[in-house]
Amino acid sequence: MAVTAKPGSLFRHRSFFLLWSSQSVSFLGTQITYVALPLTAVLVLDATAMESGLVGALEKLPFLLFGLFVGVFVDRRARRPILIWTNAVRFAALAWIPFAYMLDMLTMGQLFLVVFVVGTMTVFFEIAYPSYVPGLVGRERLMEANGKLQVSESVAEVAGPGTAGVLISALSAPVVILLDAVSYAFSALTLLKLPADEAPHAPKDDREAPSVWASVREGFSVIKQHALLCWCTVAAVFTSLFFSAVMAVYFLFLIKEAKVGAAEIGVITAVGSAGALCGALVADRLTLRLGVGPTLILSLAFPALGYLVLASVQGNSFGAVATAAVASFVALFGIPVFDVTVISFRQAVTPDHVLGRVNATVRTFAWGALSVGSLLGGALGTALGLRQAVLVSAIGLFVPSLILLLSPARRVRRLDEAAQAAAEPQSPEPSLHLDK
Repeated sequence: MAVTAKPGSLFRHRSFFLLWSSQSVSFLGTQITYVALPLTAVLVLDATAMESGLVGALEKLPFLLFGLFVGVFVDRRARRPILIWTNAVRFAALAWIPFAYMLDMLTMGQLFLVVFVVGTMTVFFEIAYPSYVPGLVGRERLMEANGKLQVSESVAEVAGPGTAGVLISALSAPVVILLDAVSYAFSALTLLKLPADEAPHAPKDDREAPSVWASVREGFSVIKQHALLCWCTVAAVFTSLFFSAVMAVYFLFLIKEAKVGAAEIGVITAVGSAGALCGALVADRLTLRLGVGPTLILSLAFPALGYLVLASVQGNSFGAVATAAVASFVALFGIPVFDVTVISFRQAVTPDHVLGRVNATVRTFAWGALSVGSLLGGALGTALGLRQAVLVSAIGLFVPSLILLLSPARRVRRLDEAAQAAAEPQSPEPSLHLDK
């Protein structure tokens, strides 16, 4: 795949513009389904609490089941066809829901199956997609590319749920899911226009290929041997763990402890989403001004500070709602800054032939931590109370920032420095390695 580095904005880069367009439409569709799918289960199929929980669990389960093996697959295949076919399958699976609903034959079993299939295809897409981007735009423009894509996702997170609510009121939840299906079809057709790529590490003879487990271990070893990559992965896992713990009790805390009403929760959520959008908009500028390492450290401090303030909110007064809104803005501002920076960092330091496996390994650990974090948040809320659960989780969110502060990552200023540093093997004492 030829990379055509052009001056000016990446929007003038035809291939990136096509990728950005397809993803922007898909992001909005995904946010609409985020609301419409559980409402279909509850309002149309009269789902129980356990069935509603299964819908959410089946969406994340494929990453834990298949993530590491999909990384091996992605590294042995061209990435663009994977992106196209996964979107085509997601279109077909989601389109079944409104089709079956209109024929009055939709069941919970079908909904479970659709969610699992879509989740499985998402595993393939989410591992192949960041592995394809570096070859498309060039590693020197990764921050700009990831920043623009993150902005689109954040805009969708702001606009999607509200749009979904209006559409569901007018059309019904199952029919609205058709919009997400169409977004995947649009994305697949748009991706057909992107330049073809080649498999980065495809053996000429299948008999010469290492075993799947050997390939999986290679992905682990790349992270283990590269000090900077290792520390960033550890930080990402702790961030997922404690962020998920907060979110597990977030709405219960606002309702039961802070005594905030439904309308005020809508305001707080909207302000928090605006914080995420602002973070996505300034991520690349912060990295240019502060450097990669300091940006990673600072971005992880924002969620901790925000939720620490949130734990103090009580009473349904204007001041309490304003404090909760500001706290959510600060907390969610840091997440996309970290995501944009750490994804660009990982893409820059990882050799192309193992990028799929490294992405798969990091995401499998992170998604596993999300699941454990939800259980942790629920356990803390049950044992200590909702306010204490938020407080403990907020304190825990300082851990990843502290990890990177004490690691060699704090000295990295540019992505090219990170790539050079990652090429050096990790020493027995990783906290001292490269700390010159």
